[in-house]
Amino acid sequence: MGLLDKLFGGGKKAESSSGVTITYTSGPGDTCRSLAKRFYGDETQWERIYNPNKHLLKDEVQSGSDSLLVGTGLTIKDPKFDLSGQPVTAG
Repeated sequence: MGLLDKLFGGGKKAESSSGVTITYTSGPGDTCRSLAKRFYGDETQWERIYNPNKHLLKDEVQSGSDSLLVGTGLTIKDPKFDLSGQPVTAG
């Protein structure tokens, strides 16, 4: 088990693409797992949050914390749910 698995838990491979990208600014208590639950409906999809944003998250990983710094602008690719929690439709 690698360092990232220990910090964020296990993950699954990405599913089909909706072609939608959301820009999200992290808030208090946000983690890759909590955002995966919010945008994909499954916290085990945390790598879908982490991988496109890992260049922004290096400080969190180095600190050993899974909490994201407040105000970090994240790219959420192909979410199942939008910022208001509604299902995303491609198009």
